[in-house]
Amino acid sequence: MLNKFLDKYIFTSTLKYSHNNFFLVNIPFLLMPIDLLIYLSSVDDIEKQKEFYFSFKESTKKYFMPRFKEFNIGDVKKLEFVKNFFIASGWGLIEIVDFDEDSKRAIVVLDNSPFAKQLKGKINFNADNLLRGVLAGIFSVIFKEDLDCVEVECFALNDKSCKFVIKPIIEFDLEKQIVRDQLLLE
Repeated sequence: MLNKFLDKYIFTSTLKYSHNNFFLVNIPFLLMPIDLLIYLSSVDDIEKQKEFYFSFKESTKKYFMPRFKEFNIGDVKKLEFVKNFFIASGWGLIEIVDFDEDSKRAIVVLDNSPFAKQLKGKINFNADNLLRGVLAGIFSVIFKEDLDCVEVECFALNDKSCKFVIKPIIEFDLEKQIVRDQLLLE
């Protein structure tokens, strides 16, 4: 027994290990130690962090989210599946606390971020740039508009949890340092 989410797919034979690769409903994924990605979250270089964020955002939009077209499910079900997939994969407990389809905004709270837990007290910037990029990509596809994501609270910086705001870049206050440090501004 792994967890309820993955167990369901094992039981229905839609979680497979084939040719030395894992697949969940034909979506390839891998299991790996967090230590192999922690460096990406610990680089003390704002421009590099922005590059990592943008890479994960674009990869999510271009490669990950298009896989769901074949499932013929609505955006809310797609979002719920992806959220549960990431939770079951060890990214922490993800909760969508605000979802405003009309305004194309969302707020997501993450408890038990493996990156923030590993880096607590070791860095002086937000730790979850990889997930931030994934969230920006997911919600850009769901809302059908290019959105960005700023981590406004981070467990690594002694906040209770990690909190992300997703919305169009023009709606962020570009005068705030936290926004300038996290987004690609031209």
